[in-house]
Amino acid sequence: MICVSHMTALDAEPERMVDAAAKAGFQGVGLRIFPPRHAPDQYPVTGDWNRIRSLRARAEDQGVRIFEAESFGIGPDFNRDDYARALEAAKALNAGVIVSAGIDDNLERLAENYRWQAEASAGYGIRMAMEFMPYRGMKTLADALSVHAKVGHPNARLLIDAVHLSRSGASVADLAAIPDRSIIGHFHICDAPAAIPPGDAAKMAESREARLYPGQGGLPLREMLALLPEDCSVSLEAPHRDQQGWTVEDRVMDAGRVTLSFLRASALAAE
Repeated sequence: MICVSHMTALDAEPERMVDAAAKAGFQGVGLRIFPPRHAPDQYPVTGDWNRIRSLRARAEDQGVRIFEAESFGIGPDFNRDDYARALEAAKALNAGVIVSAGIDDNLERLAENYRWQAEASAGYGIRMAMEFMPYRGMKTLADALSVHAKVGHPNARLLIDAVHLSRSGASVADLAAIPDRSIIGHFHICDAPAAIPPGDAAKMAESREARLYPGQGGLPLREMLALLPEDCSVSLEAPHRDQQGWTVEDRVMDAGRVTLSFLRASALAAE
């Protein structure tokens, strides 16, 4: 499954993002359906059952799946009832994976809440993908591996984001050294310059608005792809540094042209 994540064009409301992904040739699309506290208007899909039914029908009519659902990040204010409602919405949309960033600095509490979310999402047939970020509570690949071991649930998988892996100081060798790479369940592909920005603020800004499409930077993406398990889904998450003034449609179309060409050369994208 080759998707385009909502972050690639987060200014697009979900309906527009579905249309753009389908036209660009992606097999799947990621949607923010459970807004984080800092952005409550992006996008209040959960609980709006008419909109949920309409979004799913819209996607199916165009031959694209709403595969990736977010934002299921877990912070210190985690509320199980809220997340249970969001999981119901994800299931109704036919999502295959929820993206769950480890935001809580208390990694023991984070693991406990991840365990609950892994079990709850398994009940809906949805994979839970745990994402580390260098400027969040679960900062590194080593942190993610430690938390994953504490969670101890088969539905809990790791999400490897290419730019977060690089900016957290890990390498392809670190990825290769994971004893059992079947725990990797989802990969966010993007590119970026080889040089790592200094400081968390610069890393966050790059992540949110200054990425590149695969093959346009200096990250060892082919080497990363070669280490992924066969059942690992791939999603482009790349708010492009040079395209912030482009329309949503033009950005996603260019994203599809560049990314699908890159993945075909890597023998991952279906012809």
